[in-house]
Amino acid sequence: MGKKEVELYRCKNQHVTDAYDKAVFNICLQREKNGYKSFHLCGCEPGVGTTSVVMELAISLSCAGWKTVILDGDLRKGNNYKRLNADNKKGLADYVRGDIGKKDMIYKTNWPLLDYIPCGTINGENPLHLLYASKMAEVMEILEKKYDFVLIDVPSVNSSVDANIFAVKSDATIMVTAMDGSSKKCLEDAYEELIANSANVVGVIENKISMEEYKRYLKDYDYFDKKKFVKNRKEKYEAD
Repeated sequence: MGKKEVELYRCKNQHVTDAYDKAVFNICLQREKNGYKSFHLCGCEPGVGTTSVVMELAISLSCAGWKTVILDGDLRKGNNYKRLNADNKKGLADYVRGDIGKKDMIYKTNWPLLDYIPCGTINGENPLHLLYASKMAEVMEILEKKYDFVLIDVPSVNSSVDANIFAVKSDATIMVTAMDGSSKKCLEDAYEELIANSANVVGVIENKISMEEYKRYLKDYDYFDKKKFVKNRKEKYEAD
């Protein structure tokens, strides 16, 4: 019996997907200008929605024709606590430990150009021993040869040192913060810690932003609602 396909679904709100597409443009620009292929994403604190951000970005990249893989680099939470890993027991930790081959750690998703690697099973060992293992460097080398983009989902900066470890294993770091809860100081502290550990921080994604707040960022927020957009533009011109 073959491995079960991982099903990933993106948000159906076109304003949200458009925001992710803008982030993807900047990621592609980093690849074009600097040759970056592996991006590790980490929250400035727990609960900011990093995993959801990684999935949306990966789906957008695959839709744009890029062969992409999501690597679950959180080796501290068990599979039962993760919505994507419940049915996929074997993965990264099992490969690093030498229990499975590289093909066995990679799972297909319902998106043709997008694959997924679960964190795998932790047998009571210290996750740091796996992260520092020589085969972890081998994993990154394999993935960067096989895929156009590697997106790594890791624990938040202030919850473990794992984010700092992956920072030096990947080409670039993208921080994730929540507009409805993260403080400016929390973001600044996380940034300073990453920089101190030689992370190449290329940007910050603001997650969990309200639609009202998003309207303030995007002048043409109503663009996709064509009738509303035309009406609003007409009213603006008449006012002018």
